[in-house]
Amino acid sequence: MDNIWLIVIAVSLGAVAVFIIPLLIELKRTVSALRCTVETSLNPALEELHKNLKTLNAITENINTVTTDVRQFSQAVSEIGRSINIINSTINSAATSAAIRVISLRTGIAATAGYLFTNLLRKGDRR
Repeated sequence: MDNIWLIVIAVSLGAVAVFIIPLLIELKRTVSALRCTVETSLNPALEELHKNLKTLNAITENINTVTTDVRQFSQAVSEIGRSINIINSTINSAATSAAIRVISLRTGIAATAGYLFTNLLRKGDRR
């Protein structure tokens, strides 16, 4: 009885081997074909992607350089604006000061002229 079971198991294993060996051979061929397909179609795409990434990296570096230049230019323009504002304040202060001096001088001359004119008229009346 043990021999019968051993024979049944041996026949079963042989049958499984008969079906599994061709299946494994076909699986090996499929994997090999898939590898060739991937190498022929995916490798050029990967190389192109690598080139595009290098180009993108160079563009990014150029943008960083331009951004730095624009930032420096903006700071220079800002400094010029501050300088113009200081000059404008100085001119306004000087103009205001000059206007005050002119008005004060005019008022002083008018007061002096009025005083002299009034006193000359009084002296003329006394004679």
